[in-house]
Amino acid sequence: MTPEMVSRARDNAAKGGYTNTDFRLGEIEHLPVADQSVDVIISNCVINLSPDKQQVFNEAFRVLRPGGRLAVSDVVATADLPADIQNDLDVYYSGCISGASSIDELKTMLAQSGFKDIVVELKEESRLFIKDWVPGSKIEDYITSAVINKPLGIHNSASALAFRPGSFIVSPPKRGANKLSS
Repeated sequence: MTPEMVSRARDNAAKGGYTNTDFRLGEIEHLPVADQSVDVIISNCVINLSPDKQQVFNEAFRVLRPGGRLAVSDVVATADLPADIQNDLDVYYSGCISGASSIDELKTMLAQSGFKDIVVELKEESRLFIKDWVPGSKIEDYITSAVINKPLGIHNSASALAFRPGSFIVSPPKRGANKLSS
């Protein structure tokens, strides 16, 4: 997010009367948040753009309270990406494609960071719109959307759910819980 985006988000939260949100300028690999201070992290198609995804998950684990949840909607690789796709920074990287990790890679990184009960749910219907990202490339044969975290009701292209070990939370966070969005 840019400083302008953070300012706009704060203005919108104030207009809506939302007092349980916090917007901070920072890098996803180095979150400007204290250890174990966040209940929920929500990320929408940002992690696949990071060159150091393991550090992103390490940071998420660091800032989540015991029992905290990581909710991610992102693009995942369902097959090995051809070299021309992986190396095309203009079309495929900026289009959130060449940075896609496989489901096994994501689960491994999440587990290495300390997350438990990891669930990644593919959204196969996302292939219908992904094919239009780079017409004629058959990119939908290599990627799809996935989501981590059904309990929060996130229904994007793919789902994944990961919990920091501790007191298990089944219901959505109570009003006033700390949320961090990316």
